[in-house]
Amino acid sequence: MKKFTLIFSIFMLSGLLFSQLSYGQTVDVGPDRLVGTASINLAGTTTAPGSPTFVWTKTSGPAVTFSTPNSATTAVNGLTNGSTYVFRLTVNGTNFDELTVKMITGTNLWATSSTGTRVSSFTVSGTTWTSGPTDIFTPNVSPGTNTAGLGRSANPSQTGGYFYWMPNNFSGNAGVVNVYGASATGNNQTLIATYDFNGNSSQDLGFVRLGFDGNGTGWILARSENNANTLYLASFIPNGVNPTTITIVDANVSLSGGTNSTFFNGDICFSSNGTMFALANNGSQTQIFIGAPNGTNTTLTKRWDLEDNNGDPFNVSVNGVAFDNSGGLHISTGDGLYYISQSTVNNTTGTVQCALVHSVSGLTDLASNFFPNTILLPVKLEDFTVVKNGNNALLKWNTSSEFNSSHFEIERSFDGVNFVAVGTKQAAGNSATDIAYDYTDPITVSTGNIYYRLKTLDIDGKSTYSKIISLKLNGGFLKRLSTYPNPFTSNLKLELNADQSEVINLRISNNAGQVVLNKNISVQKGNNVIVLSSEIASLKPGVFIVEVNTTNQKFVEKVVKH
Repeated sequence: MKKFTLIFSIFMLSGLLFSQLSYGQTVDVGPDRLVGTASINLAGTTTAPGSPTFVWTKTSGPAVTFSTPNSATTAVNGLTNGSTYVFRLTVNGTNFDELTVKMITGTNLWATSSTGTRVSSFTVSGTTWTSGPTDIFTPNVSPGTNTAGLGRSANPSQTGGYFYWMPNNFSGNAGVVNVYGASATGNNQTLIATYDFNGNSSQDLGFVRLGFDGNGTGWILARSENNANTLYLASFIPNGVNPTTITIVDANVSLSGGTNSTFFNGDICFSSNGTMFALANNGSQTQIFIGAPNGTNTTLTKRWDLEDNNGDPFNVSVNGVAFDNSGGLHISTGDGLYYISQSTVNNTTGTVQCALVHSVSGLTDLASNFFPNTILLPVKLEDFTVVKNGNNALLKWNTSSEFNSSHFEIERSFDGVNFVAVGTKQAAGNSATDIAYDYTDPITVSTGNIYYRLKTLDIDGKSTYSKIISLKLNGGFLKRLSTYPNPFTSNLKLELNADQSEVINLRISNNAGQVVLNKNISVQKGNNVIVLSSEIASLKPGVFIVEVNTTNQKFVEKVVKH
């Protein structure tokens, strides 16, 4: 028989973990493989000739059920929390491999708790807290100090792999940083790397934080205490608890929309495409910057100012940031664990609110090993314009950040009310930089207005609409329509500017599309003010569409009656 590979796949059926994870091994994977769900899938493959027979058995642990014990793949159901199991696979009657599995609860976040003297676990999803902080081990730190950064290596299992951390003893160390590592249970605590960020300078560091990307690279963001204009970015490739080397990637990270001095407290984490999310707090404001490491040209751009539920600045003691299993951001603070609610993102003001998930004192840094494709923060649309370019309408728009975006649909209307899709544009998906888009739409009419709007669709099917913009074409005698006051209560005024005396058609429809007023009105050359009073006296409060139509023109305004 040729070599046989046992594939161990974990399906997170509890809803606490967000994706299928797999682990392939040709020998026993040992007793430290832990899972956080009551069901797992086991799958075997072989290059043996013919049709080999497969038999799955349990040789140790409480009772379980196999869905298909005599096939290459089987689900194992009914795992008991806290129990250890050994599963054996035989191929053609020969014992081939065994897998040891320990069942635990669905941990998905880790923190340094007890003012940074413990590494602990949380079970939390969005705004739903289940348990934690639960102590795992005491990290090796200098007497009287705590941990300044906690990182969790990328690993197929939520409980396998390694923890990495830095002691918070930078004062008087002239920029020297020590990184320690340990197993998932805190064993084999070892100093794996030392680096002097300031070289020959005696300056201490005022901010040092640690995070890992989805490729397993560790990243350190640091700021000199006496030189707030210097923000360092360094990286290292971990190898368990073996020694490694820290390398400076950018000795002077650029910021857009913020200042380095804001990085007094905070943390970093990464999405699946390598975008870094940097949380910064200086005691008066809390901000999130994003950007991708780009060698000596790394730039972090401020995207949001954080607010509390009352809309006030979020100025608690901010310490850590990490993604949860759903792609949402959690923040650890001096008074508890918070969640950034994507529904509160305001792209106009650049703010987002934080909701308290669990009150607990003593949290410092935060970590996870989730690097989500789907991030619960929206596309940020900056500009949307249209101009006439020959016989075409040229539409342009920009995004300053994109998360989970699929594509844009360009929609056109000739009345400003009824829109149809006329084209699509592929979106970037995930981006932390400014991206410019354009679309050319042939002009099929000679006069009047053409209205456009963008529909932004995410990978998960969610969508949002942009504002409506219009392209005014030449050829009509009416040059302008304005309505006021808006909202109105009794009288509504329409102001028109005409190049000639003419008869126009005025139509008002309610929000359901029913016409509530339809009449012809004579206008004179020049400025005209039409006052509607008795004609609209019976209208109930609501939203109405005002249309002014000529032979080859149409003007549309939306008004509200109080």
